[in-house]
Parts: sequence; structure tokens; C-alpha cells
Amino acid sequence: MKALYFAKIDYIKTRTQFYLLMVITVIVMAVMKVSTDVTAQVGFVYGVFLAIVFSTTPFGNCTRKDAGFQLLLPATTLQRVTGRFMFGLTLLFIGMGCGLATAAMYGLLTGRKETVSLPICLFAFAAGLVLITVQYMFFYLVGESKGAQFLSLVRMVPGMSFFFVSMKLAGEIQKDPAGAARIIEKIGGNLDSIGWGSVTLAVLVMAAGILLCTKATERKDY
Repeated sequence: MKALYFAKIDYIKTRTQFYLLMVITVIVMAVMKVSTDVTAQVGFVYGVFLAIVFSTTPFGNCTRKDAGFQLLLPATTLQRVTGRFMFGLTLLFIGMGCGLATAAMYGLLTGRKETVSLPICLFAFAAGLVLITVQYMFFYLVGESKGAQFLSLVRMVPGMSFFFVSMKLAGEIQKDPAGAARIIEKIGGNLDSIGWGSVTLAVLVMAAGILLCTKATERKDY
């Protein structure tokens, strides 16, 4: 699939960000080791947060020369746009992997038996995918040159919103674990199903975003 080649191009142009993601993960592990105010979930959420922030890097690194080169490649607009979204999706998986590794290392270093449950992973993935899609839609619809003026804002606001909302929810659960248990009981133990449903919805949002961005890019190219 040609879209994979465009995702690979984005990776080559931004591979430094992957190394930075790993370095920050190690730093987070060290902070979690000496701090008593954090949990395994914090490390996981931070990994997803970094993925959301770094996912827009290809837009900031895109020059007129690079854009012209990609237009000369034998591929459709849909394939180019899909490749960019696949890059974001891949980075999200890597961020989640770093987050899970941080959570696991936290348990080994502190001896605390804390795990990141499947529903948390599913909800985090769904939220991350939707936020990445929203970011990409902004740049494709507004234009990368105009969007570059707001790059820092667009990169930070969705990621920070995800991080602080997640921390707020985690804090509320810690304050009243019995209340959280009652809510889960009312849901009827279907938290996994709801999580998978949210992932399905997020994938549909991404697919709609790809189509919309493709249409917008085609109008600009022609």
C-alpha cells in the first residue's frame, strides 16, 4: 500500500522525535521512582500525551520543496493523506507502548501492584486518535503554511486537555474509590464493551477525517 511509503517518509523526516519520546519515557520513569504522588496510570497517560503532541511534527517540518517532491510521486491524494494519518496512528501505538512500559517499570521499581486496565487503554487510545484526527484536520483545512503560525498552540492544547482531564478523572477515582466502584457496577460490568465501542467510533472519526482532508487537499492542488 502506497500510503505506507508516505508514513515512512514522515518517519524519516521526524525520527528524532521517536528518540526524544524514548528519552522522555526514561525521565518519567526516574521521576515516578522518587515521587510518592504518582501512579502507574500517570506514566501511561503521559506516554499517550507525548504521542498526541509529537504527532503534528510532520506539518512543522514540511517545506515547499518537500511538498513539491511528494506531489511528483506516483500516488493519489488519498494515499498521501492516509499515509500522514497512519504516521499519527503508529506514533500513538508507540506512545501507548512507552506508557505501558513506564507503568510496568513503575511496578517493578516501587513494588506497588498497580496495572493499567484494558478499558483505560481503550479509552486512552480512542481519545488520542480523535485528538490527532482533529489536529490533522486543522492543518489540512486551514493550510500548513497558515497553520504553522499556530503550530505550538495546536500541538499543545489537545494534548494538555487530554492529560489534565485524565489526571482529574484519576484524582476523583482515588478520592472516592467506592463511588467509582458503584458507577462501574451500575454500568453492569460492560466497561470493556464500552471501551471497544469508543475505539470503533474513534476509527470511524479518523476515516471521516481522512476523506474530508483528501477532498480539501484535492481542491487546493487543482
